[in-house]
Amino acid sequence: MEGKKRNDRDIKHFKLSENRDTLLKYTGSKALIDLTAYPQLNELKVIGRSAFESNQKIKEIILPPHLEEIGKSAFSYCRNLRKISIPNSVEEIGSSAFWDCDSLYLDHLPSSLKRINENTFVGCRKLCITEIPESVADIDIRAFAHCDNLRSIRLPSKLKTIPAVIFFRCKNLENVVIPDSVNRIEQNAFYGCESLKELKLPQGECTIIGDPFDKCTNLTKILISPSTTAIEYNGPLGIEMVDLDAEIFQRY
Repeated sequence: MEGKKRNDRDIKHFKLSENRDTLLKYTGSKALIDLTAYPQLNELKVIGRSAFESNQKIKEIILPPHLEEIGKSAFSYCRNLRKISIPNSVEEIGSSAFWDCDSLYLDHLPSSLKRINENTFVGCRKLCITEIPESVADIDIRAFAHCDNLRSIRLPSKLKTIPAVIFFRCKNLENVVIPDSVNRIEQNAFYGCESLKELKLPQGECTIIGDPFDKCTNLTKILISPSTTAIEYNGPLGIEMVDLDAEIFQRY
């Protein structure tokens, strides 16, 4: 009974949309937040834009079972957030959702996830996932930049494009499994991945935009197919393009 009374008091800290399917803002100061403990939140579908942004009190949060979307900047700058339970019902994680959550330990993503937007996990230095779910078809730029704890990752077989700066300065990333579905690798995709030594690109047609491998100081071998092509990228530093006849590129 006392727990119910406490939850009834705490619910005032959750601002909901009119139809009660979106959490717009949390204004409380609890370290552990279990959204499944509130019957009023059981039907939540969306954690709204900036709902928990810059909350330095939260250390752990359990999201409700029917959630479908984590919105833009939902948990950005929650630097003391260490653990989050994301249900497999989540299909989309918004841009910058976990920006600079540098204490967050996360070893897997929801199995129904379809889209990861730009900047989603920038600066999540304890992120240690080893694969992106097969359900994911789209990943946007800079999604995993500065994720220092990434060491090996398998990309999903539906993925068509490896976007620009997706693994920017993931300095401990040693292995990336790229599916044959990928037909485009964009500028600076692997910039500064200094632990990468070898990459195998898709066996079919694949276009390399600019130089995705800049500052990969230990990368000595990139396997490519005869159908691999390179095109120029004209950016702030001028025109960049890899030379597919360079020694680092080997055909299989």
